[in-house]
Amino acid sequence: MNVMKKAFLFLLLLTLIGGCRKKNVADTRSFYMGVTPWPADFTGPELENAYTFISNNCDMVSHHFDDGVPWEEAWQQGAMPVQLQQELSLRIAKTAPGKKILLSVAPLNLTRKEKAEYYAKADPGITDSIKQYWHSLDFNDPKVVTAYTRYVSWLIDRLHPDFVNYGVESTVDTWDPGSFSRYKIFLAAVYAALKSRYPALPFFVSFMVYEFPVALTLASELLPYTDYIALSAYPYSSVSSAANGNTDPSLFPADYFTRFLDLAPGKPFAIAETGYIAEDLDIPSFGLHRRGTAAWQKAYLEKIATLANERKAKFIIWFCHKDYDAGNITLQNLGLYQDLFGLWEDTGLVDEAGNERPALRTWMNWLNRRKTN
Repeated sequence: MNVMKKAFLFLLLLTLIGGCRKKNVADTRSFYMGVTPWPADFTGPELENAYTFISNNCDMVSHHFDDGVPWEEAWQQGAMPVQLQQELSLRIAKTAPGKKILLSVAPLNLTRKEKAEYYAKADPGITDSIKQYWHSLDFNDPKVVTAYTRYVSWLIDRLHPDFVNYGVESTVDTWDPGSFSRYKIFLAAVYAALKSRYPALPFFVSFMVYEFPVALTLASELLPYTDYIALSAYPYSSVSSAANGNTDPSLFPADYFTRFLDLAPGKPFAIAETGYIAEDLDIPSFGLHRRGTAAWQKAYLEKIATLANERKAKFIIWFCHKDYDAGNITLQNLGLYQDLFGLWEDTGLVDEAGNERPALRTWMNWLNRRKTN
């Protein structure tokens, strides 16, 4: 074989190897993919549909507890509320074997700047005076710290999660400075106690993604109490490029997400919860009027998945798999609806009629990649 032919074959081999390498990279993902079991309506069949989606289309589940804290029961280390025990048993039974588990617990109420209220479905023995007593205690009260630590520990010991978000959405931009200082004391104490008890588990708080400078300031102050940079992002409601109602993700500021990741480049990255509207959003009481399309939803999912892969994220949680128009009607009929619940109604990968959206195909394309790490 002459020298020219050898050189040609060598170059051809290098090209083929390079092509294989590129293909392998393109066919991998660093992150787990999951949703919460939030149902499209509060019925047995829709709850079953939610868990079926997780079983078939996810390698992770997010068990999200955002309905108050059983402060007294946790403090006394007694029996937890019957309905909470039943809910937890159902979650455990419905979670398919082999799924990674994110446990997310909110020490804040839905304002995300005040201590969580008492667990909403408390047993009859929990009197109004007991609830009022716990309501009166501030974050930095040692009893609050201990009760919350015991509550999260109780959940951990039963769910055996792989990741724990112990401070859901901790950086709302309307925090009162004094209250936030006391909340930091609370987080520092809870974080230290949980890390001591479960040294192998990652514990983190989630940062809400805003463009206001205070968003980065607050996140920076919480860095000592979080193992991950975990983001909670619903950009269609607040990103500056959507001020005129246009929610096209291609118009986002270039550093919309990365400025949070760059606060601590050495910490792992995760998307603790996100979603994107596929239909128009109109909530006059919030002054929100946004255009949503299935194409923009698909583009958003591709955008965050690409970023997650580039930055070797641990996981992505899309909050709900199916639009919950029916669920909001149920809440209205029960007198429990708040306009806040409308923010995420049309963020499903499946619409309210059960039709798959283009974003679901994007989801499955990423899910079918080989998981690395």
